[in-house]
Amino acid sequence: MTTAGTEPLDLAGLLPDPYPAYARLRADGGVHRSERWDAWFVTTYEQCHAVFSDAARFDAVGQPFLRMLQAEVLRGATSWRTPQAPPAGDDPARAAGRRTTGRALGTPFVDSLWPRFERDCRETAAALPAAADLVADFAIPLTTRLLADLMAVTPADLPVFAAWAESGYTGGPSRTAVRDVRHLLAQQAVSRVAEPVDDFVGNLVAHPGADLRAHLELVLGTGLMISMVTHQGLVLSFSTLLNALMAAPDQYALLRADPGLIPNAVEEGLRFDSSTQALGRLSRVDAELGGTRVPAGSLLVCLTGSANRDGAQFPDPDRFDVTRPVRSSGRHLSFGHGATSCLGAAMSRRALGHMLSAIVARADRVLPSAEPRLFEEFMTRGFVSLPTEMR
Repeated sequence: MTTAGTEPLDLAGLLPDPYPAYARLRADGGVHRSERWDAWFVTTYEQCHAVFSDAARFDAVGQPFLRMLQAEVLRGATSWRTPQAPPAGDDPARAAGRRTTGRALGTPFVDSLWPRFERDCRETAAALPAAADLVADFAIPLTTRLLADLMAVTPADLPVFAAWAESGYTGGPSRTAVRDVRHLLAQQAVSRVAEPVDDFVGNLVAHPGADLRAHLELVLGTGLMISMVTHQGLVLSFSTLLNALMAAPDQYALLRADPGLIPNAVEEGLRFDSSTQALGRLSRVDAELGGTRVPAGSLLVCLTGSANRDGAQFPDPDRFDVTRPVRSSGRHLSFGHGATSCLGAAMSRRALGHMLSAIVARADRVLPSAEPRLFEEFMTRGFVSLPTEMR
């Protein structure tokens, strides 16, 4: 356990490389009280997995709340217990929203998006100059087009969608961008109430129940989250995967020699340097984790980035290895686990596979041409600029 009066993590020092600090916390019992966060950091694979697997005792806390909390802590806040804090206990609206979104992601319409996305990836990679920023020139525009297609955004409305979806890398959206995208997504939802369409938004809108207004607010919120949070998840996951491959040219050579290893590389990238470094849970009851008592009503910050480097679960965890079997690397906790795991996990894996395949087909080698620029946040890790030379 962390000594009383000390903080387990110095957030400012974690951005370049959090993994040595994680290793120290795992070795020192795994569960650590943070007075500054008014929360508990959970760091081992076994402990995080146990929390994620027990939805009866631990309620999921949305990633947006954790990211907001991080910002407030850095500004001097000393507690997450505010009127905006998520309540513990069952939330029928949230559960209904997850079911609706899960069904909408499993429709033939979503399956129909992949041939075009695969073609877009190939064509965009082929058109890249030898010196390119694989975030700004490749990952961001491709992800924007994929999510715009998912949301059935027309070419005429693409600039409005992009102004919102791509603003998360440049300090946040303007008021105009927020207003315009809300108007766009609300119009889409209302039009599908009047005239049903069998696409992703149409499936979200279907079966509104008695409270149409509340249902449309749920649809709008889902659209806003997917178009920015999912955008960042895909782009930043791609950036950490490519950064790992550039640091290990022997591993990239293996992919060039055997593209059948692409799925392994995707899972290993998600494990090795996850864009999701933490997931939150609220404890409904008194609980014990690793011999540490956590009182009911506590916020748990489960450090998935730490769990994914736990040597008790992953042999040689600090080695990036594209030949690591998927049955091993695929046990990572980057998407959570269990009943509240990420609904977009399958979509993210598939998109990352197409993006990586296109780059591997494009270049014999990928090398850093300048220093990458980190996303300036601890909870969500990745690079907003990845200058690359392709040979």
